[in-house]
Amino acid sequence: MNSHLDRLNPSILTRIVALVAATLLLALGAMMLVAFRGPPPHARPMFLPEAAQLLRGEAAPTAAAWSIARYHSDRAPLPDVGQEVDGHASTQIAGMLGVPTRDVRLLRERPPASMRDTPLPPQSDSARSALFRAFVVAQRTGDGWTVVQAWQGANLRWYGITLSLMAGIFILLLLPAYWVARRITQPIRRLAEGAATERPERAEPLPLTGPPEVRAVGAAYNHMRARIADYLSERTAMLVAIAHDLRTPMTRLSFRLEQLPDGPRAKAQADVEEMRAMVTTLLDFMREGADTAARVRIDLSAMVETLADDLSDMGQEVAVIRSDRAVVLGDVVALRRCIGNLVENAVRYGGAARIAIAVDGRQASVSVEDDGPGVPDTTIERLCEPFYRGEASRNRETGGVGLGLAIARNIADSHGGRLAFANRTEGGLRASVTLPMAR
Repeated sequence: MNSHLDRLNPSILTRIVALVAATLLLALGAMMLVAFRGPPPHARPMFLPEAAQLLRGEAAPTAAAWSIARYHSDRAPLPDVGQEVDGHASTQIAGMLGVPTRDVRLLRERPPASMRDTPLPPQSDSARSALFRAFVVAQRTGDGWTVVQAWQGANLRWYGITLSLMAGIFILLLLPAYWVARRITQPIRRLAEGAATERPERAEPLPLTGPPEVRAVGAAYNHMRARIADYLSERTAMLVAIAHDLRTPMTRLSFRLEQLPDGPRAKAQADVEEMRAMVTTLLDFMREGADTAARVRIDLSAMVETLADDLSDMGQEVAVIRSDRAVVLGDVVALRRCIGNLVENAVRYGGAARIAIAVDGRQASVSVEDDGPGVPDTTIERLCEPFYRGEASRNRETGGVGLGLAIARNIADSHGGRLAFANRTEGGLRASVTLPMAR
């Protein structure tokens, strides 16, 4: 089965080699098309009869592709560097005009040095009568010489056609090359997006498509994701079992503490209650990671306003300063706990909390600000680590056990959102939960 797939789905190396080979073949074909089917790069030469017409003042058929200068001179033109007098052609033009040979002079470009000593074959009279690139022809008149200077310009039509063909061929080659390259890189891009997921154990397995190399990497990634999910499940089950089993000895310890005197008993009972709260919080933390609750449409602004009213009734200084209407998809209890943990953290360390709900495009954000001391920039990224507390002491009066923000982050992640913290320039901390809007 795999060998059949490999034949139908070649490797990346094979695809790239095939793409390069196809591009080279098309480019060679395009060059041959331009070379053999296009017009010549220069206009066709001018012949001796046309030069005679120019001396008569008539328009030659090919003169439109040449630049012509006609003037009168007191003496016969002399050859410049790279020119020579062509006596044979001068005699022919004189015969066409019906004047003596001495009254006509033709100056043409000198042939290359390698061809000067090479005798021309008899059948090359037509080649002798062709004038290329530039020439000067003159005829003696009564008071001097009539001189016609001609030089051949570039064939703009040839260049226009050639450049148009090259641009068209480039576009025709670019489009399929882009399509093939996109098909080659699409599985790699999908693999990169899957690997960049913050919670890979919750992501869907990658489809095993594309070239053999990409399928092998995708299979390895899926195997790694499954192992991470199994490891986290085992860890969660172990911690839940330990936390659950600790409740029984703590309950027995509470009964035995009743036999102690009042002073030591109160301190011991406080320690037991702190242990029980820690166990309960740990269980809640592990349950939030399970993410098994059904999702419904939630009016986020109404939920936050209700939460703020409940906390205000309990004597906490909580206020909603902005409330854009936002509807999200999620678990009401979990989201209420997520935002409640942020508000309680702000009240605990800042004395008060201000909540703002804003909508930006397809996302809703809930910001909780306080006027507390803030958090050092070096440790702000650790606030959501389990059991980490920004306040150094472990006193229950100044803070919890370090799981409140971790629970809030788990809830935000499970809803496709993000939890972030930032110190305010005017002092205090800002905690923001960003959630996707319900469609």
